Amino acid sequence: MIENKIISSIKKFKLDLKGKIVLTEAATGNYVVTPVIAALSGATVFALTKNSKYGSTEYVRDQTYKLAKKAGVSSRINIINNIDDIDLEEIDILTNTGFLRPINRKKIKRLSPRCVIPLMWEPWEYRSADLDIEACLERGIKVYGTNESHKYLRTLEYIGYVTLYLLLDNKLSPKSSHILLIGCKRFVEPVSKILRLNNYTTSEITDYTRPASVDEADAIIVLEHERKNLIIGNTDAFIKVSSIRNDQMVIHICGNVSFKGAKFRYVPEKPKPFGYMSFTADYIDIQAVIDLHTAGLKVAEGMLKANKLFLGGKDYKVFMETNYPALSFDEPKFW
Repeated sequence: MIENKIISSIKKFKLDLKGKIVLTEAATGNYVVTPVIAALSGATVFALTKNSKYGSTEYVRDQTYKLAKKAGVSSRINIINNIDDIDLEEIDILTNTGFLRPINRKKIKRLSPRCVIPLMWEPWEYRSADLDIEACLERGIKVYGTNESHKYLRTLEYIGYVTLYLLLDNKLSPKSSHILLIGCKRFVEPVSKILRLNNYTTSEITDYTRPASVDEADAIIVLEHERKNLIIGNTDAFIKVSSIRNDQMVIHICGNVSFKGAKFRYVPEKPKPFGYMSFTADYIDIQAVIDLHTAGLKVAEGMLKANKLFLGGKDYKVFMETNYPALSFDEPKFW
């Protein structure tokens, strides 16, 4: 049961938010878990929801409270439809998730400087359109990312299992398939590791400065989440659509692609644009998002403690990255 998976994750990360007030989102699908994680860790939770293509506010409310009731924490969760319905100055933790974005200067001005914002993913994925980090800096609000390579997370290995599932689902077994992975090392290496552990033959391309051949591949996996290069397409693409045979297949996890005029098979039917993922880690297992968001809230717990210790600069960064599944931004001014 999902509630048991959440409890297990909270124990694993030793998450303790007793006495804290958390503002997060109430969402659909696997992301229904976030307010319940916070509530089960002892927090009072406000969860913002909105109508979306994924479901109505009524549907989200029903699903959230259904899970919260099973976990015995429905009284700790308050679902709201308007962020103006609460006093933001009372919030200790504001998650950088879905319906709360964009977290702009106007919202940040309403927060207390003691509030902290966990990104819930790694800092290199930061998008300024989602969060005004300069306004956070001016307000004295700390923002840290989550180390997805932490021993209790290893999120990118889940992407390997997603890829494995998609290959097998499309009848590409390790007995008969050579797999070419194209993308950033951060994604290619852990996915390749999982495929090789499952007896696939793989080759990898992470450098776009030299011409590449795709002739030997039965399937091409696109895994670029850092560079905006057009990986597969027509004009100026690293791999031309016309160079991929009809009997080859392309699986798009993330990266800039255009399949216009393609004769080969590809999934999904509508790949997400660069900066977003067609398949996320929780596609294969809800535990991926449970652990990621539990870890993100653990990062928030750490920031609150570091603030109480009046840490700053490098001392703050070392405290966070040594004791919590946290990652700082590269720029020291954000430490």
